Amino acid sequence: MARSAEQIVEEGLSRYGSGREAVMQLLTDVNNELGYVPEEAMRAIAKAVGVSNAEIFSVVSFYSFLSIEPRGRHIVRLCKTISCAMKGSADILQALKDDLGIGVGETTEDGRVTLETTSCIGLCDQSPAMLVDDVPHSRLTPEKACEIVRGLE
Repeated sequence: MARSAEQIVEEGLSRYGSGREAVMQLLTDVNNELGYVPEEAMRAIAKAVGVSNAEIFSVVSFYSFLSIEPRGRHIVRLCKTISCAMKGSADILQALKDDLGIGVGETTEDGRVTLETTSCIGLCDQSPAMLVDDVPHSRLTPEKACEIVRGLE
């Protein structure tokens, strides 16, 4: 049975403590397990570390790898920096959108894939590149990118 956001936060507090320095790890744990950070988790973290709900929300909304909305089982993040753009990332993005039937920031109807863009992932010398569930894929073509995503369960 899946754990609740509050249970994840409680376990994290026992591991990381209740200081401000624990906020990112707590948010990451919740996001990794649930696929997003629900309001109840943000409230529990804010209360535990003694900061406002708004401060926790500002952290979640700042970092692109955290989400306040439920996402798919697989997260596809296509790099949007200049080196990837110069090597055709716009064509790859369009191919992924067409193949999945969704736009950037959206999730497929079956909850399988969420498509996102992101800033540099450190593979500029191998561009264009994307992360699929935090696993890098480089030297992409539209066909190769779609083939990778089609292979996700």
